[in-house]
Amino acid sequence: MHQLKKYGAIGGAIALALCWPLAVGQIGKNVIEDGIAHLTSESVKAEIVSYERGYLSSDVTTRYIVQDPILAKELELDGFPTEFVVNSHVTHGLLSLQAKSIFEDSDHFPLTLTTVTQLNGNTDYSLVLDNWHQSSQGDNAAMISVTSSTLKGHLTVLGEMSYNLNIPSVEIDFNSGEKMLISGVKGSGDGRKQDNFWLGDQEISISGVKLSDAQQSSLFVMEEANYKFSSSLDDVSSRVDSQHAVNISKLEMPEGKAENLGLDMEFGGLDSNSFNYLISLYQNSPALTPEDVQNAMPYIDTLFDKGFYLALNKMTLTLGDGVEFNSVGEVKVPEGTRDITKNPANLLPALTGDIDTFFSKGLVEQYPFIKQGIDEALIQEFIEQNDQGYQLKAQIKDGNIVFESGQKIPLMALFFSAVTQP
Repeated sequence: MHQLKKYGAIGGAIALALCWPLAVGQIGKNVIEDGIAHLTSESVKAEIVSYERGYLSSDVTTRYIVQDPILAKELELDGFPTEFVVNSHVTHGLLSLQAKSIFEDSDHFPLTLTTVTQLNGNTDYSLVLDNWHQSSQGDNAAMISVTSSTLKGHLTVLGEMSYNLNIPSVEIDFNSGEKMLISGVKGSGDGRKQDNFWLGDQEISISGVKLSDAQQSSLFVMEEANYKFSSSLDDVSSRVDSQHAVNISKLEMPEGKAENLGLDMEFGGLDSNSFNYLISLYQNSPALTPEDVQNAMPYIDTLFDKGFYLALNKMTLTLGDGVEFNSVGEVKVPEGTRDITKNPANLLPALTGDIDTFFSKGLVEQYPFIKQGIDEALIQEFIEQNDQGYQLKAQIKDGNIVFESGQKIPLMALFFSAVTQP
């Protein structure tokens, strides 16, 4: 009896091993079908054309149709199709599925997507674009050339994702003779999309951008640009914080040159539910109807009632030796700022914050329109002069901007001045 049990166990294991590729194939089919179903949206329709499941591998054909009429029209005008067919060969592994997918029209779209999906649905992916050339049609026709590029990363069933992007160069030659060259595009990200906003970190850098006219004279040059974005959600307070930082080594145009441009801004303490609703409303209805505006009112009130802040951590600019500008500051909407949509006048007195801005002597002397404003500010005692240049420091409180000298400017006066400018 013991021998029979042993042989039965061995036989069962062998049977399971023989059937396992079929089981993996079925699991893979379910994963692919679920994935295709989730890809369908108002903009794109995704569908499985055929699924031939074998013992050790399967062949799948899927179709993607652009349903957004505006996007479809733009693609047609640029000579791109609005329907794409993808052929995939899926290999059934012991604990995973590997798929290699290419466009049916691979001569025009030399893209290859390789994915390795675990049985729990987590996926590693690699998207490779071979050297690609495409000519568009129409009045603004151009030829686009992209060198071999890659996008690699990881996706989980929980919605988490990471990616690394590398595009060595993109060249656009317009029929008018103008040319644009973008070089050294790299990007990375790690996080997840929750509702309508990204939580995590992203970064993209560009080595250079050059734009020249039909005579090949330089119109625009940008060197070493970098953008970083981070966002987080406090699950306890349901508050969202986000930070945006841009740094550019050099900008050059016929009008002049700027170096060391930096901008670092932070939005913090936003109520996630209200923020999510307002983002969703804007994304789904760029042209808001009176009904949309009415429905948004309670969420706007909640957003201000719970409070938030906007911080300018850094804004810098260098236009030459001794020609500098930098500024930092923060504006807060305190918690308890109620019924803003019913009483907008309550907002300005509630604001608090501070401002600290520096203008170098060289900057003021080089630009007359800045000098005129600085001279007027000196007379009004809104700004102070020192050996390096001019410093403006102030606080925002009680509906006023209060300068170090004690002078005040009502925020309401600044507001009306801004909205009445021609």
